[in-house]
Amino acid sequence: MPHLRNPMTPRPVTAVHLTQEALRVITDELRTADRTRETGGILLGHHVHDTVTVQHAGTPGPEAIQTPTYFLRDLAHAQTLADQAHAQDHSVWIGEWHTHPTSRPVPSPRDATTYHQLLNDPELAFHSFIAVILGPRGPHRDMAAWTCHNNTITQVAVHDLPRQPRHR
Repeated sequence: MPHLRNPMTPRPVTAVHLTQEALRVITDELRTADRTRETGGILLGHHVHDTVTVQHAGTPGPEAIQTPTYFLRDLAHAQTLADQAHAQDHSVWIGEWHTHPTSRPVPSPRDATTYHQLLNDPELAFHSFIAVILGPRGPHRDMAAWTCHNNTITQVAVHDLPRQPRHR
């Protein structure tokens, strides 16, 4: 997929920053999604030094597969978002976000397998893959960010950024 090939730096990621726009997309999807099934989307942005900034978050798309324990994004929908984000600010595919309807925001064995497959796909050229996972905590959800690097998955700090002017 053009614009999904990843030019991330080889430095490990120690922090993930979510822009207000990306956080709004995730929050809007959570508000309208069926809480009994996983939902999610792609993450697009930039990797500079040891920090990833998520400029854009995707929604599942109309052809996504969503079950209580599995989520697979709509590839065509993701490609359209990736094309738009790249044209807007040169954002590239840096990871994905998804929910766990009944378990903690920790990568499942299936998640880990998927991340390792993506990291080891030479066509994608990932050095790191970012996963943002949301899981239930009472009536709310906890958010955790993970980085997959050298086939190791490590939790990293996640921060939301104040609103920033759009790049032209």
